[in-house]
Amino acid sequence: MAPPSTAGTRTTGAAGSTGSGRDTGDTRDPGDADDTGAARSGRTDDAAETGRTGAGAAPPRPARRGAADSRVTEVFDALVPRRRRRRYRDDPPVEDTTTAQEPTPEADAPGGAEPAPAGTPPPARLDPRARALRIGAAAAAVLVLVTTAYGFAGRSEVHDGVRDVAALARESDAILDADVQAGDRNVLVLGLQADRAGTAESARTDTAVLVHRPAGGGPAVTLSIPATLEVSRPPCRRFDAATGTYGDTVPAESRTAFATAYDVGGPACSVGVVQQLTGMPMSGFVALDLAGTPQLVDAVGGIQVCTERPVVDPVLGPVVEGSGTVELDGPTAVRFASAAGTADSSPANRVRRQQRVLAAALGDALSTASLLTPGAPGRSAAGVSSALSADGADAGEILTLARGLARSGAAGDADTPVFLSVPVTETPNTRGQLELRRSEARTLFSALREHEPLPESATAPASRSAAAPAPGTVVNLVDATGRPGAADRIAADLRERGYEIGTVTPGPAAPGAQVRYSPDNTDAAGTLVEALPGARPVPDPTGSRVLELVVGAGDAAPVQAVPSDDTDCD
Repeated sequence: MAPPSTAGTRTTGAAGSTGSGRDTGDTRDPGDADDTGAARSGRTDDAAETGRTGAGAAPPRPARRGAADSRVTEVFDALVPRRRRRRYRDDPPVEDTTTAQEPTPEADAPGGAEPAPAGTPPPARLDPRARALRIGAAAAAVLVLVTTAYGFAGRSEVHDGVRDVAALARESDAILDADVQAGDRNVLVLGLQADRAGTAESARTDTAVLVHRPAGGGPAVTLSIPATLEVSRPPCRRFDAATGTYGDTVPAESRTAFATAYDVGGPACSVGVVQQLTGMPMSGFVALDLAGTPQLVDAVGGIQVCTERPVVDPVLGPVVEGSGTVELDGPTAVRFASAAGTADSSPANRVRRQQRVLAAALGDALSTASLLTPGAPGRSAAGVSSALSADGADAGEILTLARGLARSGAAGDADTPVFLSVPVTETPNTRGQLELRRSEARTLFSALREHEPLPESATAPASRSAAAPAPGTVVNLVDATGRPGAADRIAADLRERGYEIGTVTPGPAAPGAQVRYSPDNTDAAGTLVEALPGARPVPDPTGSRVLELVVGAGDAAPVQAVPSDDTDCD
């Protein structure tokens, strides 16, 4: 028998080791198996790399690589940065339209953000000009916001400067026809005197007006109440002007001047008297203290006002020597507002001058330029606090009231009230007070309360009448000009005004015009000073029946008489 074949034995052992009883037919070299494993590992790395860097599925690859290719791949992976491998692979590169960047940890981590689809355009970039425009617009918006906030803060500071006082009593029993008057706006505006020429005033109330605006519309009405009107003052609590508080009750007083109401009981007593007089409820109160006006005017750097004619006071002297628009500092403004005994000292003109000062100063304080100037609102607020007190009215309404009163006259509208005066007697009684013409007053007050047409008897006073001397007023002239004929021209002008010229004598040189007068000619001297802007009143306490005009040389032209035509300030 022939011996067994060796090859067959190896084959059988191999089959037994597999446990299948079949010949696997695997005749590969062990090295080839190792190479194949390496190739599989290389493909696995490539697939992971494609998942990290590619967008979408990678292109088809050959099913297998040779052993040499696998070794090259391992070396290439170790030496070349990951983001640059695709450029040198023999595989077709995956199209990448995004900016080459290191993959983020979020993209590599399981469950991270999905990669952008292939072909997604990169985000648009602004050119430098568009970026600059956007930055400029944002900066401008911030600037507007900051400026607006600063302006509102300044306006609030000025508004807070108005001193609050307790003045109103809306539930007073003195109010008549309350239902009919519901919604009407009635504001009592007082002008309080400053001490003139260093002398304390016996009564502080200088002017008083009631501004009435009906609820249903229609023209506003300003009702002037004379300070010397004789009234019956009700019981009032004593007012402390320094602290703005009220104390004990002062008994009622009959046949007393309206001005004493403020002196005794302050704002509340003044409001009570007006409500008792008219039957109308006061819904607002404003007081302009002329003593504090210089601080207000100086706080805004001076003001400009218009005056129809020169303003000359027999005690204060010339205040404004010309007409038209004039500039006033604080001390001059208070003299302009408080001048008395002049040809334009009628109630309408006194109120007009005072309110022009207030309107100019408060308007400057609330102007945009002032509100945006660092420190200006604080200075204005201090000035407002020294001059204004109110109840039921803020700085904005006070400015509106002042501008309307500065233009008030015979024809009124919603903003410019018609100016009327409470019907009173033309001459004072033996107590030096004006008495109410009761029948006419009742008709006027009823018309205002019930929104009816005003009676014909309620007419505006002639507030622009030219100065006229009392009949028979004689003026003696002293020529101190040193220029022949200068005094003659003045004499001719005065004769045209109605004066009688007495003696004309030469005198020593004088720098300016003077009006010398004795106490019995105080009123006549005031009218003469008004007619001669620049003239200085010189009282002669020991003389009698003295009225003398010294015509001085001055630094410019001789003094001329005031022309009869007034400047139009409306």
